Amino acid sequence: MSATTPIVPTVPVASRERVAPLLPMLLMQTRAELLRLVRNPAFAVISLAFPIVFFVFFGLPNVGKHIYGVDAGVFQLASFAAYGAINVALFSFGVGIAAERGQRTNVLMRATPLRPTVYLAAKVVAALAFSAVMLAALFAFGMIVGKIPLSASTFVNLIFRMELGLLPFVALGFAIGNLAPPSAAAPIVNIIYLPLSFASGLFTPREFLPPVVQTIAPYTPTYRFAQLAWSAIGANTGSSVGASVLWLVGYGAVFVALAIWAYSREQSRTFA
Repeated sequence: MSATTPIVPTVPVASRERVAPLLPMLLMQTRAELLRLVRNPAFAVISLAFPIVFFVFFGLPNVGKHIYGVDAGVFQLASFAAYGAINVALFSFGVGIAAERGQRTNVLMRATPLRPTVYLAAKVVAALAFSAVMLAALFAFGMIVGKIPLSASTFVNLIFRMELGLLPFVALGFAIGNLAPPSAAAPIVNIIYLPLSFASGLFTPREFLPPVVQTIAPYTPTYRFAQLAWSAIGANTGSSVGASVLWLVGYGAVFVALAIWAYSREQSRTFA
């Protein structure tokens, strides 16, 4: 052997660095994301309490009345289910990711073996799980306090529709979280979300809104999302579920494209 020939040490197979399997990694990261949401009182309490409080003021007084062919209390319960679910998606992503950027948590996560896809998937699963808890609490309150009859099949159908239809708003929240300054993320989410909620009839049924708002409402993503809930309870609002699904798919495509661009922009600015 030549004196100049380098000696390459052999690394035993057992000592080589290994990455954790995908599923355990996802489960542990999802657990961490859920703990992060629960340990944030401002988010957890508001997300769980606000839909119930709004139902107390807007829904309970209307129990026994009828609108769109159903009990007005049930209609308002479905409306605030949609409101609460979107609230969880936008704030857990829009405000949460912006806060992580401000704290440089995204830089820390980049240095770990955690895969970016697992990091994002865990946030999605955690948001969907938290929204399911919120929906269950709202429905339980409506049935116990408001004496609203809600069958098990309707309950399951409502949660399924809300969870599935929430994905476009998850993408929108992800885009806001990567575009908004950390200190301004919450106000930006409120500026976007609250006018859309009122304009789409989540607080006041569409037929009681000003004519110009009634015209705009069907073109908003919040109205199309709420339509999934309203149709689940049998409300005849004049819009088909199929059309609403197509609208949500279209909005979802736009929001996903915006989220990808926002994420790429943030990654380039942070790590270039």
